[in-house]
Amino acid sequence: MKNLGQLTMWLGLIAICISSVCYMVLSSRKESAAVRNAARFSFVGFTASITIASMLLMHFILNHEFIYSYVTQYSSRDLPLLYLISSFWAGQEGSFLLWVLLGAWLGILLMYKAGDMEPQVMFIYNLSNFFLMILLIKQSPFGLLNFAPTDGNGLNMLLQDPWMAIHPPIVFLGYAAFAIPFAYAIAGLWRRDFDEWIKPGLPWALFAFVSLGAGIIIGGYWSYKVLGWGGYWGWDPVENASLLPWLAGMALMHGMIVQKTRSKLRKTNFVLAAFSFILVIYCTFLTRSGVLADFSVHSFADLGVTGWLVLFMFVFLAISLYFLLTRAKEIPVSKKEEIPNLFSREFGFKAAMTILCLSTVVTGLGTSAPLITRVLEKTSKVSTDFYVHTNLPLAILMLVFLSFVPLMGWGKNSFSKLAPKLIWALIGAVVTGTVVLLNGYPGIGVLLLSLFAGAAAAMNLMLAIRLARKRITISSGAIAHLGVGLMFVGIVSSSVYDRSEKVSVAQGAVKSALGYDIKFVGPKISKEGKGVRLHLPLDVKRGDSLFIAWPDIRSERSQDGQVKRFVQPHIRRGLFSDLYISPLDFDPGDKKSDSENHLNLKKEQKVQFRDYEFTFTGFDVSGMMGRKDAKNMSVGTNIVVSYKGEESVELKPAIGNEHSPSSRVKLPGPYEAYVTLISIDAGAKTIHIDYQGPPSAEGKGNEKSSPAVIVEVSIKPGMTLLWLGTFLILLGGSVGVVRRYRDAASSGYRRVPPGNNAGG
Repeated sequence: MKNLGQLTMWLGLIAICISSVCYMVLSSRKESAAVRNAARFSFVGFTASITIASMLLMHFILNHEFIYSYVTQYSSRDLPLLYLISSFWAGQEGSFLLWVLLGAWLGILLMYKAGDMEPQVMFIYNLSNFFLMILLIKQSPFGLLNFAPTDGNGLNMLLQDPWMAIHPPIVFLGYAAFAIPFAYAIAGLWRRDFDEWIKPGLPWALFAFVSLGAGIIIGGYWSYKVLGWGGYWGWDPVENASLLPWLAGMALMHGMIVQKTRSKLRKTNFVLAAFSFILVIYCTFLTRSGVLADFSVHSFADLGVTGWLVLFMFVFLAISLYFLLTRAKEIPVSKKEEIPNLFSREFGFKAAMTILCLSTVVTGLGTSAPLITRVLEKTSKVSTDFYVHTNLPLAILMLVFLSFVPLMGWGKNSFSKLAPKLIWALIGAVVTGTVVLLNGYPGIGVLLLSLFAGAAAAMNLMLAIRLARKRITISSGAIAHLGVGLMFVGIVSSSVYDRSEKVSVAQGAVKSALGYDIKFVGPKISKEGKGVRLHLPLDVKRGDSLFIAWPDIRSERSQDGQVKRFVQPHIRRGLFSDLYISPLDFDPGDKKSDSENHLNLKKEQKVQFRDYEFTFTGFDVSGMMGRKDAKNMSVGTNIVVSYKGEESVELKPAIGNEHSPSSRVKLPGPYEAYVTLISIDAGAKTIHIDYQGPPSAEGKGNEKSSPAVIVEVSIKPGMTLLWLGTFLILLGGSVGVVRRYRDAASSGYRRVPPGNNAGG
């Protein structure tokens, strides 16, 4: 086969099928070393095939093999190396290949860490990779063109950013990782090991939470840094597509901790494991089916894989329902108190899980609005207010629990013993509440959010310090919860108390905005790939502080001929607030355009222009009378002109042809000013003339206006707290991965009795 890339994809599909069959055999019979080795060897072969396919695609991109349609579509010769690498996952086909590649590498580690659950875990995990391979075969990145163009279309200018090399791989790593706790959960049901899957599955659930969370946070930072709209989260449907499984995965993570500690929530955790993974598939369907094409700039067009994605989703939904329903009566119910004490850590965990699930559902309904309304009525989407209003009370409740639940034990707790420890939460609430009110009353909802965000941050800071002194790994939850509190403080500060002002600054002039003096130095243009970057340097001064801001406007021509424009802000980061300067528009200050010097004169209508009054009185056809040769014919007009109200003068400009060109006549007055007849419309009794001369009687020739830039200057308080909070969430999760991995490794996996090995 000439297409080596396509061959490796088919080999990978065959290998994953063989591995799946072998693991199915192992799951339904006694241990066989030969079958296990065949299953493992086949999975390694699958991983090798996908790795080779990925290396081939990268080779084709780096070497500009434009015979491949994907390479032509997303790369070009002028792209720097970093963006050539990024073009690997810029399109749907490449991003699916990246997803499978990362999943294959994770599968190698999973295969050797799954213990005696390996056959069932790997069969379910293989099934997800099998469906992704079907999508890749259906829409391959190795499709060939009839001929190779000399250059490619290049990477969208908006994607030409260093974060493009980091953000998508981390998101797809998270997507791939969410299949693993799902595989463990189904394996547990399959084997009737209703508790044993928790220990090996929990580190993977935490890893999926951290990796997808990192992708989401990087995406928010990238948006804030590049797009120029001043935000980091716009509740865009495609943004929500990664948020939904992350929220569900967070609920699963808490539920698994409850089951591990209290032997409860068995059925709930099976449902959550399935729910979080199926959400990954569902949100992939939303973003890649074209459903959101009219409602999100991030959405992909439908490439013909929509039906496969729907099948993908329903197969795993059917598998989940089958095992849940057939094992429901066998899943043990804890003999301990079924309703936890309302003043206990267990109740707090369950409340947090409920809140996270509610947030997932309401956000999911809003995200699915284009799909739902397509069935019911005219397709539409919900506003960002919907997400804010529905999630605000849920966020407040979450922060309330974070303010005291981590201090409590799993059983009954005494308020008298707990109360002295809440002094930190009270201090945090007082500090944030005072700061908020000093900056203006924001409304009761935002005020409560601020109070409890401060309380949660302060209390978990104290707890994290105390636990870290004992052992750093046991402080993972407190670190993450501290991050949640700080993140919400930053969200309130930056979204409610930001200030902005628009100002137009001419080159060399100085304008003031929000206490800053801004001077426009002058434009600088540079070519970047197939686009142009317009640098707009500004001298920004406040007191004795002076720096140069570099906001940009980038533009490129799309394949359909339209010019796309992207603005990139300049961000001056500070400890308490960011100065955010976003360019809105640029006036090049060119010489007056021709259209500004053109006049349309209708017969007998007086027109005031600069220092003159024009009246078109009629046509002069004497130039056509008695002329047999058309080359010598001309058409004239009679125009009455007065200068500053002085005595009128009749002028007779004429229009001819290439042998008798349009005549230019001098206007009355002391300055060198002329008009030329450009064209006539006899039917409408209208003529078009062109003025050449000074802009006014006091003019000194055709002057050139200065270039000017319009910028929006914003001060965004609390951004440091926001980014610090998100970092601590990921740090706490990462510490949790280490802790739970050590727990799983030290405990080993219990083998079920031989008679139950098949799991029915």
